[in-house]
Amino acid sequence: MEFVANLMSVDVDPVAWARDREAEGWQVLGCADHFFTDTRAYPHLWVTLTAMATATTTARLTSCFANNLLRSPVELAQAALQLQRVSDGRFELGVGAGWSRDEIVGAGLHYPEPSERAGRYAESMAAVRALLHEGRYVHEGRWYRFAVTATGPRVPEPPPLVASVGGPRTIREVSPLADRVELKAISAATRNGALDIAGLAAIDRDHVARLADAVRAVRPDVPLSLFVLCSAGTDARTAAISRALSGSFIGGFFGEPAQVAEHVRSLAELGLDRVQLSPFSDDAWPLLAPLLTGNG
Repeated sequence: MEFVANLMSVDVDPVAWARDREAEGWQVLGCADHFFTDTRAYPHLWVTLTAMATATTTARLTSCFANNLLRSPVELAQAALQLQRVSDGRFELGVGAGWSRDEIVGAGLHYPEPSERAGRYAESMAAVRALLHEGRYVHEGRWYRFAVTATGPRVPEPPPLVASVGGPRTIREVSPLADRVELKAISAATRNGALDIAGLAAIDRDHVARLADAVRAVRPDVPLSLFVLCSAGTDARTAAISRALSGSFIGGFFGEPAQVAEHVRSLAELGLDRVQLSPFSDDAWPLLAPLLTGNG
């Protein structure tokens, strides 16, 4: 099993952060794609990933996940191809449908209802895949119209396309377009446009297993990952969330580092070969690295 370290803090130097994570042994380094949430500002996706690419030599890089409500599919393909060149072939393009209502509305953009978000996502992913592999795409659909005659740079191998899915429609329509599928098991807790802590407590291990089975019914051979919100340590915030989620499947990802690491590793039993870790605090990385990567 391999692990993705996801940068979500605008308050750290991405160059130093990437070097530290690579030295700790994290196999894949990512950057979240938000403008802001109610608790924090976020680093710019493409600027940060480029800085991380130039600061590292072996770790792979990914977007966790490029937000389809913020990004044109044409921009996604263009940025991914450029990052593939800058990183000497170490980039993977992760794309998600987008979920945060306050962020989208606050930025002056249109926030669609769930059915439209899923439809836009499916159309967008078809365009992105064609642009990555063919460099052009002409399409007239319900949500998008494209007439892209060229995009680049052209690279020896296009970056793999990773899709975040959590509902029946995205599993059915988006999974066939991806080189890797990441399960967003907490999708039900964000469906109304905000993170619902009580909703997190209702998510169980069987839900993850059902999502994995649903994807395999569409794409039996696709590699599967899981997105995991977590926090490791004894600080007050971690302890508070751990208490709020006590006894739940998601609650196992919050608390003492050894407990969190053991819970993360148990996901291999579900046939997952990668876990994307998104801690609430950067203090978690050096605590988890010795337990998950063998370094630290």
